Amino acid sequence: MTETRDSIQELMSEVLARRVTDPRYRSAVERGLQASTEHYAYPWVLRFVDNEREKTAHLRAAALCAAYRDVPQVSMPLGVSLKRLSLHKKPGTKFLDPATPDLIAVRLASFQEQDLDEAAATIRRFLDLARGTGVGFNFYGIGRLLSRWGDGFTEASQKVRTKTIGDYYGAWTNAQETSNNDPSGAR
Repeated sequence: MTETRDSIQELMSEVLARRVTDPRYRSAVERGLQASTEHYAYPWVLRFVDNEREKTAHLRAAALCAAYRDVPQVSMPLGVSLKRLSLHKKPGTKFLDPATPDLIAVRLASFQEQDLDEAAATIRRFLDLARGTGVGFNFYGIGRLLSRWGDGFTEASQKVRTKTIGDYYGAWTNAQETSNNDPSGAR
């Protein structure tokens, strides 16, 4: 029986392990965020790429993880992290009014329509907003999201692209999340 390789998992594990302690590595991998400088990241990232279709997604995901070493790694969906970021930016908010969307909701509105590089740039903006807030992001999840982004035409690609916005709005209905970390869920 042959085990399948989870190349994005392996890549993100390496970046998370080295992003704080190895400045040369971090600097090279960060440059994978732009097509014009991504060649600097090739020696560090391409060994994790199993086929050409994955190359850009792996480069962008690794670059985001390397560049935002001050944003903690957590195990939650991207949409839930974004909801926590919304709460941090607007404390005391109990629910999100779709008629008056915050900055996060505005940026998510067209997220599913973006190509891979635009999606990576949007995630970069979210990570910029998260700096210094203590709000963590799941870099493994970001890697999987970008590696499965697709072209937006297939049903599978559309599901991947809309999951984050669904998780974001769905998190607002979760009583435990909305209660600002009160484990009892009381309001």
